[in-house]
Amino acid sequence: MSALTYALGVSAFIMAADNATFWGRAYAVFGDHPLQLLGWGMAVWMLTLLTLVVFGLRVLLRPAAVVLLTLSAVTSYYMDKLGIVIDREMIQNAMLTTVTESKHLVTANFVIHVLVWGILPSVAAMWFKVRPAGMLGGLWRWVMTVALTVAVFAAALFSDYKAFSAVARERKDVLASYQPGAAIGGAARYAKMMLKSRDVTVAPLGRDARKGPLVTAAAKPVLTVVFVGETARAQNFALNGYDRPTTPQLAKRGVVNFSDVTACGTSTAVSVPCMMSNLTQDGYSYDAAIRQENLIDVLGHAGVDVLWWDNNTGDQGTASRLGRVRRMGPSDDPAACAQGECTDAVFLAPLAAALPDITRDTVLFIHMIGSHGPSYYLRYPREFETFKPACHTAEFADCTAEEITNAYDNTILFTDHVISRTIDMLNAQETVLPAVVFLSDHGESLGENGLYLHAAPYFMAPETQTSVPMVMWLSDAYRNALGVDGSCLAAKADAPVTQDNLFHTVLGLMDVTTAVRSADLDLTRGCNGT
Repeated sequence: MSALTYALGVSAFIMAADNATFWGRAYAVFGDHPLQLLGWGMAVWMLTLLTLVVFGLRVLLRPAAVVLLTLSAVTSYYMDKLGIVIDREMIQNAMLTTVTESKHLVTANFVIHVLVWGILPSVAAMWFKVRPAGMLGGLWRWVMTVALTVAVFAAALFSDYKAFSAVARERKDVLASYQPGAAIGGAARYAKMMLKSRDVTVAPLGRDARKGPLVTAAAKPVLTVVFVGETARAQNFALNGYDRPTTPQLAKRGVVNFSDVTACGTSTAVSVPCMMSNLTQDGYSYDAAIRQENLIDVLGHAGVDVLWWDNNTGDQGTASRLGRVRRMGPSDDPAACAQGECTDAVFLAPLAAALPDITRDTVLFIHMIGSHGPSYYLRYPREFETFKPACHTAEFADCTAEEITNAYDNTILFTDHVISRTIDMLNAQETVLPAVVFLSDHGESLGENGLYLHAAPYFMAPETQTSVPMVMWLSDAYRNALGVDGSCLAAKADAPVTQDNLFHTVLGLMDVTTAVRSADLDLTRGCNGT
């Protein structure tokens, strides 16, 4: 067949087989206007055809078809089955993830889907023959095909440009579900971001940081443990009014629970660097964050010892200048890693061993695995499976909604246990003045409106992915030594808080004075005489 006929067939198959969510959303917008739906569909089909034709000049056409067919099958599975948008941030997450984490997303149903809708069509695409053409004739036909495709695209787009441009602006979720266009566009934006961030010069931040009079006068070193939580959503915290007892131990330990906390992003790759920076969500970008120092650096400038312990995907570049990053593993606690992956119990024994050796003011960041899915059942020991029956697979299609939620709630229950054990451990020793902060990086979708997991584009992310829990605990010894009024902090518990507050609040807890510490964002302001 001719190259044009071949390309039309492949692109039509992709639009029909791999774009169920796209067509569903398009129909929701244009369902009452069939001509608009036709024009919109034709324009997007031409984009798919153009992608294939541009990258498939002459002998590259069939290999390009194989790439697009396979890519579309992969991305359509995550979009149509889990509601996951493959955009720039999702590609960034994929590049920063570990093999252990990513393997849970490659399930039997995923493999079958890619085989049926990607591999077999690719075999067929390679079986069909494309009519050969000479160099000049082939180039001429290629130019004409590109020009014709662009012309049809423009004609379809301008058949009702006002309506289509409004949808592109106001219903970004429609194009975000288009396969493989969304993934290709995301990859291009990610590559651009990485190229822009090469050979970065890191600007200093908070070089004026010094320990304030409160911590300087303290008879013992101050130790603040900052739990960087993973995938805990505020809606499933009993401290926030959830009707299940998911946080029974924290409820008994006098923590300050901040009930209205918003995350900077919906993925670890965005939220962790954002909460460690002083840029605030409105000013945050990957490029801006890597071009200046962050909270860890400012604490170091003040003479505070900083440690980063990790049971997740790493510090996301935030501790790259620290040189004291510890990756937890089976050697730290074999029992905590008995299921093949370490639960967050892996932090407890090392912490108990490290406490006697802390002789300087210290901030310990603990990056948890928390409630990371889809294998929630691996995040807690079997004795913590309180909510039953629980989903024991990464394949959500094999579990009921109740089983998925039960498994997730068990992860919150275990997080409650780990933080509470840490509080008890700190409270029992007499060598430091301890404080604890827990703040989750982002939330999670558990099937609401067909969405699962996290990392939805922020413009369309549900509250379950952006509303996160945050708790603070201050020992009596800490409060007495630094003159902190616990009732003052508790009075702020129901006020709106964001991850922007973490940078300044940790500096406040450590009594670090610096021009970059914002009084408006420091939750300790006014509660310790400052």
